[in-house]
Amino acid sequence: MSNSLAVATVTEALRLLIAHSVTPDVPFAVDVAARKPPAEPPTDPTITVFLYQVTPNAALRNRDTPTRTGDGTLVAKPAAALDLHYLISFYGDETQLVTQRLLGSVVRALHELPHLPKELIDAAAAEPFLLGSDLAASPQRVRFTPTPMDVDDASKLWSMLFQTPYALSLVYQGTAVLIESDQEPVAGKPVLRRTVRAIPSRQPLVDRLLSRPAGSAPGTVPVEGPVPRDHELVLSGTGLRADRVTARVGGVDVPLDPDRVRDDRTVVEVPQDLPPGVHGLQLLHGLELGDPAKPHWGLESNVQTFARQARIAEPVGVENPTGGGEAVGADLVLTLDMPLRDDQRVLLLLDERQPPPERPGGGYQFRAPFPLGDRPDPKRLRIAVHGVRPAVYLVRVQVDGVQSRLTVSAEGTFDGPAVDLTETH
Repeated sequence: MSNSLAVATVTEALRLLIAHSVTPDVPFAVDVAARKPPAEPPTDPTITVFLYQVTPNAALRNRDTPTRTGDGTLVAKPAAALDLHYLISFYGDETQLVTQRLLGSVVRALHELPHLPKELIDAAAAEPFLLGSDLAASPQRVRFTPTPMDVDDASKLWSMLFQTPYALSLVYQGTAVLIESDQEPVAGKPVLRRTVRAIPSRQPLVDRLLSRPAGSAPGTVPVEGPVPRDHELVLSGTGLRADRVTARVGGVDVPLDPDRVRDDRTVVEVPQDLPPGVHGLQLLHGLELGDPAKPHWGLESNVQTFARQARIAEPVGVENPTGGGEAVGADLVLTLDMPLRDDQRVLLLLDERQPPPERPGGGYQFRAPFPLGDRPDPKRLRIAVHGVRPAVYLVRVQVDGVQSRLTVSAEGTFDGPAVDLTETH
């Protein structure tokens, strides 16, 4: 860090760097001055170094925050990070291209040595008006880089210099100067014992989410697709293993057996009361921190989604039949293998199982009431159908976008669950 003389010390050190660099390159004396470009251009070879703008350094401006506690106690020295913008102008005999020769010398010097050497900083700090500067002790070295300026930017810059004629110039930015407060922060309290832990910041990543029947042998190949009630989840990825791993499944935290957690593969049991629909899954790595030790969440994986698929567990009941002829209706009573929440949206899908060849099979859909309301059994639904053609229908229930399973016959066709609506009157 450095004190309030840092900006002036950088300017003087830059002047000395330029003065030392041009001496071997030209056979005449050059006046290098840290001042504004003059209103009357000098005829003798001259270089002016003018600090025309100071801006906060975007990368370091908040590095020291916070510096105080809630009650205002200083805990760290505040430090202002600044960028210095310099206009370096050249004067001399144009017939001998003196200004361009001086410019080339300065460009060469600042490209070869973009950082201010400690020797020049010490020499600058030896000036009577800079006594007490400690810029040389700062670990942050000031680096100079050229700033490109188009015609519009140059015109705006020189228009600020009232009644000052344009001169051949360069613009350089010095990055960064840290000006530190002279206040001393309070000393830290004594440490009785240390409870800080350092862990690798390797976030667990779940690449794929598959499923297989619960209790399967280790070699069973998991499959993609909706997850039925009697299936467990198989996750593959990287960095999955930790001291304590918990799976957050549909908002429910499920602690995992360490024996079933590998770094690249993890098995998760789905809570039995998780309703059908689309759910998210995320792995959480837990840590024991503090004194006494308490569980905390450390790292979290990305979220993967899966479809929880219901199945119609019992034969579909038909109650209160109505109609006859070409259109019939009834109340269909369905029992699923998992409970439903009252706020879930349910759609009943009917498709003719064996439509006659002379016409395409009929298909119908009916919405259940929303919300589902009070039900003696959260697994049971009652949905009214009406205006359907008398036939035998395959029955599916779509819950929050996920359809229930159908069974497949030995011939490879869907055969159930089904409901007979041919004799409802």
